[in-house]
Amino acid sequence: MSSRSKEALAQAASVRLVAAACAGQGEKWNQQEQLHSAAGSQAKAWAAAEPLVAVCARCPIVTECRMWAEADDYTGIAAGSAWVKGVEKPAHWIPRHPMKKLAS
Repeated sequence: MSSRSKEALAQAASVRLVAAACAGQGEKWNQQEQLHSAAGSQAKAWAAAEPLVAVCARCPIVTECRMWAEADDYTGIAAGSAWVKGVEKPAHWIPRHPMKKLAS
């Protein structure tokens, strides 16, 4: 996909983000994303992501958010998942570590 196409998709999807359950929570979101990106274990990554994932779970536009995160090459928490340069990962994902299934 060309960068122009990705940009157009990201812009189209971002229009609906004003209806997101996370609207107005930017400061909290940024703090939790920083904790998530600094996590040294999957348990710490999940603990940082969990409050954000809970917001995503009640969001009416999670599909649009997922499309936006992918098209915008987003890194952070969106649509109930972790994202790294537009690639979706489990919320407990941390870089350079093999994935393990967390106990439910």
